[in-house]
Amino acid sequence: MRRRPVGCVLAVMALMMGCLSHAVCDDALLPDGTRFEFWDDGTAYTRVYHVAQTHPQASDANPGTADRPFRTIGAAATVLRPGEKVVVHEGIYRECVRPARGGEGPDRMIAYEAAPGDVVCVRGSDAWVPEIKPSTGYLTGPVLPSGARRWMADLPPDMFRGYQPFLARNITSHYRQWGVDWYPEETDQFLLRRGMIFLNGTPLRQVKSLYHVNQNAGTFWMEEDGLRLHFRLPEGADPGQGAYEVSTREQVFAPSVRHLGYIRVSGFCLEHAAGPLPMPQRGLLSTAGGHHWIIEDNVIQWANGTGMDIGKQRWNLADYSPAGQHIVRRNTIANCGLLGIAGATHANGTLIEDNLIEYIGGLNLERIYVCGGLKLLRPTDVLIRRNVFRHISDATAIWLDLLAKNCRITGNVFADIESRRGAIHMEQSHDPDLIDGNIFWDIRTARFSGENEAEVNKFGGRAILGENCDNLVIAHNFFGKIAGQGWPIEFSLLQAHRIIGGRAGLGRRNQILNNVFVDCRKRLRLARWGDNISDGNLFDAAFDSASFGIRYLDPEPTVDLAAWQQFFGLDTHSTQARMEADFDPETLVLTWTVAGTVPVCQPVPAMPDRAARSPGPFRAGEWERSISTGHGKQIFPDPRGDHPAL
Repeated sequence: MRRRPVGCVLAVMALMMGCLSHAVCDDALLPDGTRFEFWDDGTAYTRVYHVAQTHPQASDANPGTADRPFRTIGAAATVLRPGEKVVVHEGIYRECVRPARGGEGPDRMIAYEAAPGDVVCVRGSDAWVPEIKPSTGYLTGPVLPSGARRWMADLPPDMFRGYQPFLARNITSHYRQWGVDWYPEETDQFLLRRGMIFLNGTPLRQVKSLYHVNQNAGTFWMEEDGLRLHFRLPEGADPGQGAYEVSTREQVFAPSVRHLGYIRVSGFCLEHAAGPLPMPQRGLLSTAGGHHWIIEDNVIQWANGTGMDIGKQRWNLADYSPAGQHIVRRNTIANCGLLGIAGATHANGTLIEDNLIEYIGGLNLERIYVCGGLKLLRPTDVLIRRNVFRHISDATAIWLDLLAKNCRITGNVFADIESRRGAIHMEQSHDPDLIDGNIFWDIRTARFSGENEAEVNKFGGRAILGENCDNLVIAHNFFGKIAGQGWPIEFSLLQAHRIIGGRAGLGRRNQILNNVFVDCRKRLRLARWGDNISDGNLFDAAFDSASFGIRYLDPEPTVDLAAWQQFFGLDTHSTQARMEADFDPETLVLTWTVAGTVPVCQPVPAMPDRAARSPGPFRAGEWERSISTGHGKQIFPDPRGDHPAL
């Protein structure tokens, strides 16, 4: 998987604006017609503590005032009470922050803030000055490339305090949950250690043996004692130069006490957590089963397993305390091995908006089925809007797992996604949910070395997979560059015999309305024919042959648009046109050309405020201009400006 270190200095990120399609559009309406229940921090803080490790008078014995600040954030965490906050000043803080208590309401919160304009990094790693020697003691092949050197060094035992991630492997109790017959490269990932080694902010890649170190620059292998490592540096690097860091902590910001509420975390760079693979979900930043957290304007990156957990951490806890109703906004979440944001139940009523989530899935363990840029289990009343999901490999972008109810995914970008499940995976949802106003671009399927590439490409990518779903509305989205023979929208009944919430999912009463499909060799595959609706869609005329299917008719029909309309009565108002498009995942600029008949858009019952004037997520003015001129361009501006962590 390609990884890009985000660091504390980020390129400015562009985000979707609130309504893509029409001037009158409320992106806070939920599928049942009610508005999302917003809340925010309304606290008038009565006391402000300060942490400033570089201050000449800094000490944890101080009172935490501006002129006599604490040295560590942990010292402030022990004294903060409802209605108080701590402002943390410039520096790298190597600790796991453990809030001792939570707030008492929106007007009595506890806040942790980075000082405005300061770069404040909290790391789960410690600095390391290694005594580097030539690697000896093992007979290995292949022979190193000409001029290459292999080195070794010992980690000091006293670097670790109660947790030694280089003695803990990635293997998890979830390893056999679904009885998967693992491929060798997957098993190799399970057997790696949780710890990470960084050189100048970029990790060396861990491999399973010295043999693989010999073959690859920028890698390391750990001996059984968890202390001696053998490594090769990136090409041209001098072993005596550069800053080394070793991840020594499981988490970076996480209460020891569960169920704390009304905590705000703002403006930090949180990174380098040597956490486990789920289950449980223990994130670099964790709410520990809490409720009413605000997590905003942070950079959360380089987590071995999970970047952030906002649920109960596992689904089988006998835990009925309040949870969820979080606000997760304007964060960058990147370079996490399996999960960006995780919520194993009880993330209900949560708002997830304006985040950049990228480079998720680096461990290549999608078949553990607990992976994704965002994965929520049994979510209700969740609003996911204006986020960018990009450069995700071996993981879904969004996975709403089991009994999603009254959730909306609107105005997001999904680009450069490689997944076996889809960019969005909706699993066993019975009640109404809405996916609208999104862009899906360059969606591919993942493969393993033992699989035939031609066979994998035959199945292609999926933008949206609805698995045993009912009452799902997919409206006003743009689907482009869906790889191979993949279906941009596919409904299946692969779990037809699984009883969830008292019944099986039937694949009925789903609606596909007013979407645009460009450079998609397939278009739509329904699970069943009866009482599903598809209409008002615009299809690229270049790919009509065998572009529609109904999976559970025997034999399965695969037909063109004319037969789809004539024999199944579907997409009767949909049309085909000559279309081309391009989308840049970095700048978030979409350009397109269109020539031909455009469809009559259909009303979307789940979006009563939206007068359907144009298909897809286009602004009305841009779409009308493209019809008259043949060319269109949509730029998605950044409403935030520079990232707060800069």
